[in-house]
Amino acid sequence: MNVKRLINICFLVPFVLVTFNVQVFVTILISTALAQLIAYGNLALIVVGTSLILRKRGELSKSARLLIGFFIMYYAFAILASAVHHNPAPILLSLVPFFYVIGFYYYLSIPENRRLFKHVAIIALTLSAILAIYLYNINFDIEVQGIAKYKVDRAQGVFGDANNTAVTAIIAFIFLYKLYTPKIILFKLVRLFFLALLFYTLFLTFSTTGFLVFIISIIILNYKFFTGPRLIIAGILAPVLYLALINLNTLTADLDLRGQQRDKINNLVNVLTFNTEDVDDSGRNELVTNLIENYVYVNPFIGNGLDFSNSKRGHNTVVGVWADAGIFTLLFFLFTLFKYFQNTINSPPNIRYFILPILFGICIFMLSLQSIINQPYLMSLMVYFGYLIDLKDENEIVFKPELKNE
Repeated sequence: MNVKRLINICFLVPFVLVTFNVQVFVTILISTALAQLIAYGNLALIVVGTSLILRKRGELSKSARLLIGFFIMYYAFAILASAVHHNPAPILLSLVPFFYVIGFYYYLSIPENRRLFKHVAIIALTLSAILAIYLYNINFDIEVQGIAKYKVDRAQGVFGDANNTAVTAIIAFIFLYKLYTPKIILFKLVRLFFLALLFYTLFLTFSTTGFLVFIISIIILNYKFFTGPRLIIAGILAPVLYLALINLNTLTADLDLRGQQRDKINNLVNVLTFNTEDVDDSGRNELVTNLIENYVYVNPFIGNGLDFSNSKRGHNTVVGVWADAGIFTLLFFLFTLFKYFQNTINSPPNIRYFILPILFGICIFMLSLQSIINQPYLMSLMVYFGYLIDLKDENEIVFKPELKNE
């Protein structure tokens, strides 16, 4: 085995495994010991791959470097806060996404690796999201560690959470929509089929946030459509679409929707009609309020400790960073996101309108999820985006759709 192939294995195998959340399934279906072995094996592969590629690295991304700076700052303040407040600090577990950020920072500095990573990401993200349909149909529930006796209301996917599954489905949809544009009719139909499956996955999550993010993403992805006469047509059709959406309860009356499924439809209608008082946030507002008033305001400068917000189930990534590592880390985190947006907007259109909907989606989901910056596959993608928006001239070649379809 040559060194190049070994390096690709060291990075791409861990990326695929974490995208499918293999460790959790192995824990449930086989054994905890084997799952731990896979987890440590992934980190070992990343370390080995990084050591092999260090001397052969290409031009590095400044945006991705900001992401590394954020993590270093986060760990420094959070570990200090854990020590000061005598709170538990699961250092090794918390370092996992940082390993991926560092590793892919060097791996993706080589254009050829970015090209290969693009192909692997399209396939892994798409299949991971679509797997949620099967898990939903067999009533698989990660929380009960197997087939549930009751009917699962929402597709939980490989991450055991409907909103996290919505994140994956939307990102997979955008990757497939933008990066795979075949010319042969057969492959166009295959692409359309998988896009439909990804939308169906999103539908099965009944994620209010996911539906809104998807609508925003579709508008950004099809920005060329909204010009001239088409803009007028879109303006005429928009009220029709709006009326259909606010009458979803009537349109779906014949569907066998139950429990959270009907609640999520009601939520979407309430959001669209600005009836925010009746929107059910599953108690997230109370959890965030508790986190801010009882912990953030008490220790605003250095925070409360590593993964503290997760232990309190804060369900908000932005507030979680503040709760864990203090106001200075939060400000640097917001600055990092701002630079990503700024560099994306300044990129060529093909890159801008690919990354922009994903960034918007991730940031919106940050307001309702605590599991964004601790997801290794998402952080690997953020590093990839950093290279696309920083090395614009070089990526005019790398970015072109290159999946073979002939």
